[in-house]
Amino acid sequence: MKTISTRRLFLGALVAALASTGCDESIFDVKNPGRILDDDLNTAQGVKSLVTGMSADFSASYDDLSFTTARLSDEIVGSGSYFSTGRYRRGLFDSEDSNGFWAGVQRARWVAEAGLIRMRNIEGYQFDGNPETARAHLFGGLANRWFGENFCQVIFSQPYDDENPGPAGEIDTGDAMERDAAFRRAIALLERAIQNGGGDSDIINAAEGGLAQVYMGLGDFSNAVAHAAKVPTDFVFAAAYSSNSGRETSQIWNETHGRHEVSAWMTLAGTVGAGDPRTPWTDCSAEGSGCPSGNGADGQTIHVRQEKYPTRDDDIPLVKGTEMRLIEAEGALMAGDLAGAMAKINEMRAHHGLDPLESDGTIGSITGGDGGGANLTSMSGWDILDRERHLTLWLEGRRLWDLHRWDHPHLDGGGVVYEATVARRASCMPISLDECQVNEKVSSLCFSV
Repeated sequence: MKTISTRRLFLGALVAALASTGCDESIFDVKNPGRILDDDLNTAQGVKSLVTGMSADFSASYDDLSFTTARLSDEIVGSGSYFSTGRYRRGLFDSEDSNGFWAGVQRARWVAEAGLIRMRNIEGYQFDGNPETARAHLFGGLANRWFGENFCQVIFSQPYDDENPGPAGEIDTGDAMERDAAFRRAIALLERAIQNGGGDSDIINAAEGGLAQVYMGLGDFSNAVAHAAKVPTDFVFAAAYSSNSGRETSQIWNETHGRHEVSAWMTLAGTVGAGDPRTPWTDCSAEGSGCPSGNGADGQTIHVRQEKYPTRDDDIPLVKGTEMRLIEAEGALMAGDLAGAMAKINEMRAHHGLDPLESDGTIGSITGGDGGGANLTSMSGWDILDRERHLTLWLEGRRLWDLHRWDHPHLDGGGVVYEATVARRASCMPISLDECQVNEKVSSLCFSV
């Protein structure tokens, strides 16, 4: 009886509601309130959302870059069945391979740069001296660092023009330029991040560290070391990830925990890095490992699963104080100061609770060798630095750049587990095929392998 009474009450209310809505509408109609108009975002209150979008667009592609350059370099071994994994572990990378990565970095830097133009023109928004202005400049600068470190050439088609020049007076023409152009572009943006940072130490330290990175990219170690010295050893600024949605999830976690596409087996991290807090991993072939399988997705490569990013929402470092100590160490080696270099290396190691290293008394040169392209036994200054940067920046999207700028021996046909099929491995990403198809100025610069 209670169920029947409740049903009658509901039907009576429903009839009354339908009667009150008229002939043209129903309580079951879903009305679209309309899209948020673009102009509605041009408010001082909307700036924080704009800058959050810059952060999101940066993170959305940076994880894929880090995953791919790990396969393309000596950081990790491809243990899966993707067509791309087979190519990258053999040292192959061409303009068609570049498409998604080119789009990702262009989006990240354009959203920040164009967003800054937009923010400056918002009525009621205090542009100068605002931490949100500083954060926007920071993301623009770091996106250009990413561009310069990973691409063989760079192109800027937007957003700067005669009416809206860049912070250093840039006018974008769509011409191909050497990667140094991205580093120089980053400098102006990072300097403005500091100028507008106020008392926000996170923004200022991240921008100082970014300046150290791009000056190192330009080969200017005097400025690189000066900026690095301002960043505390325990500082970390990272690209943010979250399990909130697929777009926000870390690709590295997906391809190592969700799938066994890459492995640390026989890499520097998997050998010298055993037990090192910078390169944690699980040997999935060991009894009790808890892994779903002991092998990679290819069914044959042992899966040594990275644990640096043990969850799908672990952030990827972009600027670290520990790297700053290594930039100072490299500057010392460049100046012939082995003792000074080792002091900085050991300062970094002490931060991680690691024992100090002692060199053999020679600066030497990077000799490469087995075990992921790093000489495992040499104690010359350069070989130590090579290993320490490799382990400190493992899976952070930075190793391919080190191989390139050092003209590392691994590039000369080296391989990790699987041999390269080219005499010279790819050490940077070329202009994308998509760019060549729409930009007449660079249509002849793309290639396939």
